Amino acid sequence: MKVPNVRTVSATEAKNKFGEIIKRAYAGDEHLIVEKSGIPVVAIIPMADYRQLVSPPVAVPEPAQKVDAERKRAEAARRLKEVMDRVHAQMPGVEDEEEAERFIQSVVDEVRAERAKKMLAESRTRYSTRRRTRKKR
Repeated sequence: MKVPNVRTVSATEAKNKFGEIIKRAYAGDEHLIVEKSGIPVVAIIPMADYRQLVSPPVAVPEPAQKVDAERKRAEAARRLKEVMDRVHAQMPGVEDEEEAERFIQSVVDEVRAERAKKMLAESRTRYSTRRRTRKKR
């Protein structure tokens, strides 16, 4: 199991940045300790970690599925950003994400078209070979 990053925040900071803090917990796999007057009072942890702590599990399946789906979405968004950063590094003239996405889509379309042509040619070759084999019998 991955060791989480543990961070301490004040109750005021937790109140003022609650959305950011919960996002860091579920998307960043971070544990946050909230202190009030310097005393740790609560922890904000990802649902997956909470489920491991509670026995027997008390999480309702539907919210748990939503949490898992959102975690996967956040991970996919993070990976997409990494890809986009690499594309931007290779194509410094591309300033806008939409332009980069159009370029990526055009390359994907080209690869798919080539693959389709190749599969069609292979299919025709197999079909014509089968027909010649049958006629010889």
